[in-house]
Amino acid sequence: MITKVHSFAKKIVDQGYNIVPLFPNAKQIVDQGYNIVPLFPNAKNTHDHNWINKKYSIEDVLDDSNLGINLGQSNLIDIDLDCPFAVYFGGIWLPHNTLKLARVVKDKKEITHFFYLNNQSLKDNDVKKFRGNTILENRCKGQTVIFGQTPMKEDSSVMVSRIWVDEQKPIFVDNLQSIVNKIYVACVLCFYEIGANVGALKLDSCIKRYCDWSDDEREDFIWQIVKLTDPNSRDCTRKKMQNHVRSNNKETKNSGYISFANHIGADEKEIKNLFACIGSIPSSDGYEKTKSIVDFNNVSLDMPTLIKTELPPMKWAVGGILPEGFVCLAGRPKAMKSWTALKMIYCVQNGLDFLGHKTIQGDAIYFGLEDSKRRIKDRVQKLGFSQLKQPQIVLGGDVPYLTFGFEECLDNWIKSKENPRLVVIDTLARIKPRVSKSSGTAYDQDNLLMNGIQKLAVQNNLTIVFITHLSKATQDYSFDKIQGSVGIQGMTDAMWMLDRGDGANSKASLKGRGRDILDFEYALNWDNETMSYTFEGNLVEINKHENRQEILNAMKELHKEFKEIRPKDVAKYYGVTSNSKDGRRMSRTMQRMAEQFELSKGSKYGTYILHPTKDVGFVL
Repeated sequence: MITKVHSFAKKIVDQGYNIVPLFPNAKQIVDQGYNIVPLFPNAKNTHDHNWINKKYSIEDVLDDSNLGINLGQSNLIDIDLDCPFAVYFGGIWLPHNTLKLARVVKDKKEITHFFYLNNQSLKDNDVKKFRGNTILENRCKGQTVIFGQTPMKEDSSVMVSRIWVDEQKPIFVDNLQSIVNKIYVACVLCFYEIGANVGALKLDSCIKRYCDWSDDEREDFIWQIVKLTDPNSRDCTRKKMQNHVRSNNKETKNSGYISFANHIGADEKEIKNLFACIGSIPSSDGYEKTKSIVDFNNVSLDMPTLIKTELPPMKWAVGGILPEGFVCLAGRPKAMKSWTALKMIYCVQNGLDFLGHKTIQGDAIYFGLEDSKRRIKDRVQKLGFSQLKQPQIVLGGDVPYLTFGFEECLDNWIKSKENPRLVVIDTLARIKPRVSKSSGTAYDQDNLLMNGIQKLAVQNNLTIVFITHLSKATQDYSFDKIQGSVGIQGMTDAMWMLDRGDGANSKASLKGRGRDILDFEYALNWDNETMSYTFEGNLVEINKHENRQEILNAMKELHKEFKEIRPKDVAKYYGVTSNSKDGRRMSRTMQRMAEQFELSKGSKYGTYILHPTKDVGFVL
């Protein structure tokens, strides 16, 4: 029986507990500067509701009672590791030269609490969970840490003991929050089947992209996760993780959280939030799909006011045919698209005419993603532009993928120029990242990829031209055959189609259509000396004149043998079949010529004779 019963001890005695003063253990803690809280035996609670603000002495603590430390008054942060993954990663990454508490269950000892001096860098009492399970906690104000034993939650017959690991004093850690976040992210990732090969490679790719970590830290992070989640894989080696890091270091276009989430079958937003805990994600990396309610009555345009408002005129790169916005230049291989685009860049940079049209001088940049230094130099010299003001030219090895940094880099270039006017991407395929089939339709993928640069063009009133090819599956030279989904055509403000022609039956041409331009079809002539096209005029008018003259010349010769001539006779004269493209063109042209009295219809259906008024060199 004790000779002196203090206020808290008396409450315990009154409930029938046999108590013995615990001076040694309590004194040790008090001597280290911690504020103690006496607790009921085998429990975490106390009857003293004012414990948060009260300071206890060692005489208030009893031998068979539990002991708590008032974290707030002791100026301590407790990192409480609540799941096996957290215990594992905390044991690796948390600084150990500090005060620690171990949890002992059935002779199994695990360090579950790390104490550090509270430097106010961590959020107090922050509980990090995943799928309803607590991963770890930052505990401080209004919290206690238990020293003693309590029944296990899952089985009350089993006691859980908590013991000090050593007598080390708690330390300050400046980057404690980043370590805690790192542990949390690693724990969550362990719930997924990442794998030691592709999954680990994509994970490191995201870390390289979003986190300012060293190579060693990246390697260790993916290695520790792989060891826990895919230990039986032949790729589960430290060497393999080193290879992943080296491989990603060689890439300028590392995959991001969307690709990683799709690979492991996770929610994109969930993975995005994870990487945001340990790094920084650019705004262009994906988008938030959040619900919003808008009152259309309040946001609709005030049209009377808009009509009266003076708005700045549209800006052009090439007057009348190349407006501000997002523009596609398409054509088959060897249509001389790159030569033409390079010439256009120089013309805009120097304010020179391009294909018979005035350009609006401004800063220009050309992404020659398929070219080498030697090829670029050769082309500039052959074009005769060596002495002109030089635009900026960037080769493929220095350009990141779309949605993987390209937009941010281009935005920085735009902001660095006083008068940005023209951007040419040659070719689009070289900066389109590979996406899995699970990422949605081709239309959705193209919209997601192109959305960022389209916005840059619109917001900055400049022209961004991307070069692409036509589908190889067709010989039809039309806008519908542009490579990619219809999403590309839908997002563009204008489209150009370049055709070199075959020189005999068809001329070189440039066709255009768009939201802010009239449809055009120009005849061009390729000059091998200058390695560029020259403007010949309106293709329709030229073809009309040339095609009709060809027919008249043929009929003049054929009339020597036939009085009435069929379109197939004219086609045969020029060595083509009547059902070929050129044969059908001749048939339609002869029909129109008859309607316009340039030819006369013969006595038999589908036959024609030369009009008597035509000077054909003979008299009917």
